[in-house]
Amino acid sequence: MSPESKKAAVEGGGGGDHIGALPDALLHHVLSFLQSKEVVRTCVLARRWRHLWKSVPVLRVTGADEAIHKFMDHLLLLRERSPLEACVFAFCLYSKHDAPFANLWIRYVILSCQVRVLTLDIIGLRLIDLPVVSGFLTTLELGGMSVHGKFLDFSSCPALEELKMTKCTISADKISSQSLKRLSICECKFKSDGRTVISVPSLLFLQLIAFKGRTPFLEDMPLLVTAKVILSGYHCTDYCYSSDPGYCPIGCTHCYGIDDGSAGCVLLKGLADASNLELIADPKVWFESAENCALICILQHSPFLEKLTLQLSKKPDINMRSRAIYNSMGKSCASDNLKTVEVKCQDIDKKVHKLIMSLNSYGIPLEKINIQQTNESYECIIYVKVKL
Repeated sequence: MSPESKKAAVEGGGGGDHIGALPDALLHHVLSFLQSKEVVRTCVLARRWRHLWKSVPVLRVTGADEAIHKFMDHLLLLRERSPLEACVFAFCLYSKHDAPFANLWIRYVILSCQVRVLTLDIIGLRLIDLPVVSGFLTTLELGGMSVHGKFLDFSSCPALEELKMTKCTISADKISSQSLKRLSICECKFKSDGRTVISVPSLLFLQLIAFKGRTPFLEDMPLLVTAKVILSGYHCTDYCYSSDPGYCPIGCTHCYGIDDGSAGCVLLKGLADASNLELIADPKVWFESAENCALICILQHSPFLEKLTLQLSKKPDINMRSRAIYNSMGKSCASDNLKTVEVKCQDIDKKVHKLIMSLNSYGIPLEKINIQQTNESYECIIYVKVKL
């Protein structure tokens, strides 16, 4: 036995603590998979373990515990200020008086512990109205919280590359980052008294799923490769031909109609540069009228579109207008790259015929439109695939 191993065995109580004889780096790696409470408890195992927990590179505090306030204060106070690779805070606040302390814990791990990957799932917490400042943060995940003010201003986070928000209330005027490459917003609620502007020029991947409130205004994303958007029926408004759609006020009539099929698509215009685009929505959203036809907007603003697949459901409350949507301008809106349009439906009814007539009037030859009858009941999915 080497001198180092003998020393570790003696410090472990003389019984041959083989685990305690492992290097600190390996023990830290093992402990990083445990809850922080369990990690702290290892301090009673032996002298070798007494201070080991203080420098574990991962914090995990999850679950429901009324004593969370006391534990968190002691954990952060006694822990060494060594850098954190990851931190997970996922718990409930039993008192509104704990909210200011939760914001302090978050700021502490960002500023003092230089955390790189931060996951926050603190139900009901209203995050403090201050921008995040960190030269180390690379990934931020938020769940079930209220975000407002300048918290989503990441101009002082040059290393941030990924942001995920799930079931959050987003009241911020702007989400901005020069370095962000992946953005995912799932089942969140945007504000209703204006549009949130998303300014992420380096973005490669965008996901907007089943959000409510006013559709966010997307600034130019020239590097965007993949985008997936699921619109939740009429819970979101995607149209505005105001001169400044990103900052339109509540009651703006322009948010509920589009005059020319091109100028007012708040969301779709921002997705024009995507190489892979998937859109899912109720047919009412896409085919409501000639003045409000998002499908035509897609065709007009997708120059690389190669294949368009429409999956139509058969529900009694879903119907096209009494007449087809015809192109009054006589100008084709389809890209030269468009090779085929595939329509999947249970029955070839009047709705399908009107759709085909509308597409044809906008420059898509009938020979490029294929109809496929299916036995499945599709859930109103529109899937768009474009050429890489």
